[in-house]
Amino acid sequence: MNKDGESFSLDAWEDFSVSSKTSYSSATELYESFKIYKNQLKSLPKSELVKRGWISSKNDTTSLVNLFKEIHRNHDSALYRKSDTASFSLTSLWFSKIKSQAEVSAFKNSTRSFEGIDKNKLRTIAQLSVDVNIITELPKILSNLGIILIYMRSLPSMKLDGVVFKIDSGHPVIGMSLRYSRLDNFWFTLLHELSHIYLHMDLLNNPILENFDIESNSEIEISANRLAKSAIVDRHVWRNCEPKYDKSFEAIEKFSSEIGIHKSVIAGLLRREQGNYSSFSRLVNEINTREVIFGHD
Repeated sequence: MNKDGESFSLDAWEDFSVSSKTSYSSATELYESFKIYKNQLKSLPKSELVKRGWISSKNDTTSLVNLFKEIHRNHDSALYRKSDTASFSLTSLWFSKIKSQAEVSAFKNSTRSFEGIDKNKLRTIAQLSVDVNIITELPKILSNLGIILIYMRSLPSMKLDGVVFKIDSGHPVIGMSLRYSRLDNFWFTLLHELSHIYLHMDLLNNPILENFDIESNSEIEISANRLAKSAIVDRHVWRNCEPKYDKSFEAIEKFSSEIGIHKSVIAGLLRREQGNYSSFSRLVNEINTREVIFGHD
């Protein structure tokens, strides 16, 4: 136990070797990584982490070894250097947990090799939205395509909707925080991340972190948004569809039935496109995805 009352056991760090063969062997880099790690620890909600079982007590830091490993492994990456804010500390920890779980999944050979995904498959996945409960089956469905999907609740005050990246096994990984419980948000986030896998697989050695509260001008994000939307509905069909002009629940229900997409997803597209997030509130909030997935909100 150190002077701050934090428990520290060398046993927990045995598998973390510093070798001259690695790019992060410098003692200086190790120290810099540790400083970043210590700064991030200060911002973490220890009570929440105890509640989740991520640490055994508020003074337990050895259980967060994967966070330190990830910081050190990506010492020069913008991911771990761009901010020391509380929100970023939460993001760093959440991401390290997603990555660790994905690597375990790949190691257990529970996920097929990834052989690619095409636009038709994106459309097929989008049309699964008509069955609300299918979201509990999606990790298994995507596993059969070689894609690892992990649901992990957002930490309090964490400003992140999802992440997509690639692990050493070659598997693409999607992590979803379910920060917002709406069904339209769930499906847009999932399809956006799948679009990154289709469009930008070669870039996914570095994680793409998504906060959809902030509109991005990045061409990478714009192209993923565009493809996600077209997976839901063809551009030419959407351009002149009835709900864009007849803004009634009946028009949305009729159109969603015609194209095989859940009505909440269509309502969400309309809200997003029109910039009116007070419209169709009852419709988009009918389903709580956290309750569907976890059994409670």
